[in-house]
Amino acid sequence: MDDDNPFQKSNDPSEGSPDDEQAMFLDDLTSLFDEEEEDSGLPHWGESAAGEEAAEDDWDTLADAAPRWREDSDDSPSEDQPEMASVGRQAESASVFEDPEPTEAVEFPSVDRVDEVLSLDIQETTDMPGIGETSETLLSPPPSPMSESRVPPREGNTITAIVVGLVLGGIVLGAIAGGEEATLAVLTIALLLAAAEWFTTLRHAGYQPPALLGFVAVVAMPLAAYWRGADGIVLVLVFALFGAGLWYVGGVGRDRPLSNLGVTLFGIVYIGVAGAFGGLLLDLPDGREFVLSAVILTVAHDVGAFAVGRAAGRTPLSKVSPNKTVEGLIGGTIATIGAALVLISILEIGPFGDGPGSRSDGVVLGIVVAVVAPLADLMESAIKRDLGVKDMGSLLPGHGGMLDRIDALLLVLPATYFTALMLDII
Repeated sequence: MDDDNPFQKSNDPSEGSPDDEQAMFLDDLTSLFDEEEEDSGLPHWGESAAGEEAAEDDWDTLADAAPRWREDSDDSPSEDQPEMASVGRQAESASVFEDPEPTEAVEFPSVDRVDEVLSLDIQETTDMPGIGETSETLLSPPPSPMSESRVPPREGNTITAIVVGLVLGGIVLGAIAGGEEATLAVLTIALLLAAAEWFTTLRHAGYQPPALLGFVAVVAMPLAAYWRGADGIVLVLVFALFGAGLWYVGGVGRDRPLSNLGVTLFGIVYIGVAGAFGGLLLDLPDGREFVLSAVILTVAHDVGAFAVGRAAGRTPLSKVSPNKTVEGLIGGTIATIGAALVLISILEIGPFGDGPGSRSDGVVLGIVVAVVAPLADLMESAIKRDLGVKDMGSLLPGHGGMLDRIDALLLVLPATYFTALMLDII
């Protein structure tokens, strides 16, 4: 028999009667439970009120250590208390129970352009006061050198531009002296180079234009105008429209047909149709003199605007082209009208000053060119700003690309044609 086991019955009959053994068994069982309660450290059910208070204090301590949910919190701010306190407490309590590192990858929306990122409204993404303004200030793009201040050209670029301009002028004068076909060839080559710059810039800007269609249409425009007149321009334009539709219907082009066809047809009209008026002028009896008059007045405007604007330009003319000034516009206008009066009206260079009583026609043409040329320059500046480029190309040092050089002439040619038509010269 195990002396330590109170539940083991003894086999010795001398140890006592069954009643005594039952009483001893109950006493041992009671003492066993008493010992377990004392060892557990828990308060007894029959303890005093002080013991109950101590137990309640223990439970309060455990409750304070437990996580506090928002709806169970007694520390919620009042209506007139700032929300920053509640945000701080929520962040503090969340930091105890949340993993400091994300458990899954965070995916940010992808964008194709930097301006889309900079155009995000930072203020709406946070409720913290002042955060939106600070983030917007930090993420704001630096001022563009083309939009904030007018930067005068450097001396080396000016000399280069003058030399290149003289070479171009010699080529044009040589072509005009060579006849209508030579002039038409130089005009067509210039339009082709301008079209190449146009479609290359569009591709760099994210467009996918049908460039082959554009090249064919631009080159065909002056040739059709020279051989078939205005009907040739309409014919090429209609074929270009049908060809552009087949380009996408046939599956050659797939992405963004509306925008890509829009910039393609605009380039065909802007470069091809406008340049085709040179072919219309060359088809006239005095065609070379008409083209010479348009070239002379365009060059006079560009030289006058550049010289006066660089020497005395102070007032910006337009936001689309900060390098152009009001003083330069005035200088270009005076130079254009003066060249028309002297070269065309008095010296009778070209059909506008040919014959008695027609000297005023040259002045009228000078006024028209003085209005159209700066508008053409500003329009191309607005297009370049939208495409995000400073120059359309770098073919001509000091001038940019071919399209940068003939942008004003592209609109002066149709202006010259319609002015001669209204004055009954043609």
